[in-house]
Amino acid sequence: MAIGLDSDRALEDESEDQFGFVGMAKRLAPSIIEASKGGGMVVGLEGRWGSGKTSLLNFLREELAAAESEDIYTITVAPWLNGDSSTLVMSLLGPIADLLERREAERSEVKGIRGKFSRKKASDVGDLISLYGQKTARTLVPLASLAGYFIPGAHVAAGALKAGGDALEQFSSREPTPSELKRAISEKIKALNVGFVVILDDLDRLEPEQAVEVVRLVRSVADFPRVAYLMCYDREVLAQALKEGLKVHDGDLFLQKIVQLTFAIPLPEPFDLRTQFRNEAEAIFAEVTGAAPDDELLEDLASAVDREGMGLNTPREVKLALNGIRFVYPSVVDDVYFPDFCRLHLIKTTNFKLYKWLEEYLSVRSILVTGDGSITNDSKATLGTTLKELLPSEEIGASRSIWALKQFIPGVRANEDASKRVFSEASLREASDAIELKRLGSPLHYRYYFALTGPKTVMSDEDFNQLLEFARSDLPSLKARLEHHARSLRQSGRTWFEHILDRLDDSLVSKLDKETVGGIVLAMSDTMDSVIATDNKPRAFAFSVTSTAVRVAERLLVRLRTVDQEAFEKVSKEMAEKGTALNWLVGNFFRDQMWDHGKVGDRPSQPGRLVFSDEFLDMLLDIMRGRISSADVQESIAGMPDVSTFLFGWRDLSGDKEAKEWVASNSATDEGFLSILNHLRSWAVSDSVYYPLHKSSIEAFFDLENAVARLAALRKSEHGELARELESAMEQARH
Repeated sequence: MAIGLDSDRALEDESEDQFGFVGMAKRLAPSIIEASKGGGMVVGLEGRWGSGKTSLLNFLREELAAAESEDIYTITVAPWLNGDSSTLVMSLLGPIADLLERREAERSEVKGIRGKFSRKKASDVGDLISLYGQKTARTLVPLASLAGYFIPGAHVAAGALKAGGDALEQFSSREPTPSELKRAISEKIKALNVGFVVILDDLDRLEPEQAVEVVRLVRSVADFPRVAYLMCYDREVLAQALKEGLKVHDGDLFLQKIVQLTFAIPLPEPFDLRTQFRNEAEAIFAEVTGAAPDDELLEDLASAVDREGMGLNTPREVKLALNGIRFVYPSVVDDVYFPDFCRLHLIKTTNFKLYKWLEEYLSVRSILVTGDGSITNDSKATLGTTLKELLPSEEIGASRSIWALKQFIPGVRANEDASKRVFSEASLREASDAIELKRLGSPLHYRYYFALTGPKTVMSDEDFNQLLEFARSDLPSLKARLEHHARSLRQSGRTWFEHILDRLDDSLVSKLDKETVGGIVLAMSDTMDSVIATDNKPRAFAFSVTSTAVRVAERLLVRLRTVDQEAFEKVSKEMAEKGTALNWLVGNFFRDQMWDHGKVGDRPSQPGRLVFSDEFLDMLLDIMRGRISSADVQESIAGMPDVSTFLFGWRDLSGDKEAKEWVASNSATDEGFLSILNHLRSWAVSDSVYYPLHKSSIEAFFDLENAVARLAALRKSEHGELARELESAMEQARH
């Protein structure tokens, strides 16, 4: 549902002015008023579409309104709203005639002249202007038709258009020339001591023929003293229209013959547009999510806006980008990363071709990552060539550069070879981070940024609440449902189990009671190995599910710790003592806790996000070590869905010795040896999914030299095909 959409109407309230238009209006108004007291002046107010010309005009009208006490009147004409040239002529001359008639009538009243004579004098002015307007537009429409185009309030009748009335007696019986009529009207204006500011807005919306008529109007039709014209337009657009309409070589040069002076809408001060965008984006996030963005999200948002916001040129572009976010974000709030979502809408507004390129590139990359397709070198070269055309800058740090795009889109890089600019390898860490945060570069989430998902991709509240009820009262049913949802795909290609994990966000978890939280954690500790086993996607996808499950379990345990410390300790111990998903518990969940505590690996300790105290974690790890050392568990390792993850978790948990002894025992046969090496392969993505076998992975459990020699010896055995495949995987790892 759209929230708070901005209609893009011009500003009228001074309190809403963020770009200094009120101050400009206050300083421009006196000069325009002064120009209306002279022999006639045409001022051009120039600015790009969306730069705020009409907003400035609105504030100018407020300032000019005060000048009516000086007998200076403001008339606004919107030429693009008029039906034809005759309408245009009379929409200007009608109000002038009306005001002059009223002024002459007032003067006659002041002099004590009453009745018929007063009305006659007043009609003289209207008759003169009416006939002048008729002569100006005489080649366009029949004379009588002009009567219908006077704006409401004008007192010029159809009969005056036809005859000219008594005002023409000074010309005897002959037909007056336009020059004579103009001179007579000019004398009336001077005698009545009244001035006009005529605002001609939106000239850049006119068709070429209409633009020509407006210019003729200003140059010839209404060239009177004490009249200042304020023409508002995008100079480049109007010049092009004049070029086409007049068939001249240089429309801008022709425009210069009409306009005596110009005032260009200044560019917003540096960062003004970006600051406005960022402030309103933060407000949208808070309104949709019900919570203020945290520091990390704010930092990423600021970075996205500072880089992509450099392309913003006008306030209208800010409104367009924000409206896109307001309209779509509430529908995809659970499936996108807000800073990237804002980044993409800035790109869509300021560089639409790049936006479409990103949609195509990410859609192709998605099927490459999942292993569902491949791409030819020619197709890669085409995408790479287009990318270079869209982002030609070679400068590191420039917003319009491949280097800048690489910061949030995986697989792109600057390269002389067009085919190597796209689909380059992304590390496991980069891929998992993108998936975990639901970033634009995530192959599982990118489409949410470009297309709304339908109701079929979202579990109903009724079904989801049933799962929560099972967590409270029927754990076997919850486990069965989770395993079923792990096998069931949504239309987006993601499983319903993943959707359940996504629904268990901070906002929802913070509202769950301790029974529900504990039930979900225990169900996950029994079902996650089944989730891994039934997932037929590449490792990138499997890693995402397991990693997301770790984050959700941590979130749930922190909630349980907050509401009931005793229940927290009980559930945590039950996970370690009875959880049957040992592959996930050892290789993912408890291994992550050890890394977060700085017990293994090179990751700095994360005290702010720790689930357990050091002492309590040590107790849980001791329980896990005891379980792994049992014969039953060691016999089950070879059948685990992700042996490699378990082995590395076991090594971090108990040291090298036990894991290496198990590997040595289970690699005694050639079949077991090859199976373990095959499990140790990682994955990488470039033009397709690869499964390289890194030397470091082999060295973790084997003597590298002996393993390589043994592989070579197996080439000609009955296992030769797999042996050669593994040697090829080692070669891939080197590249």
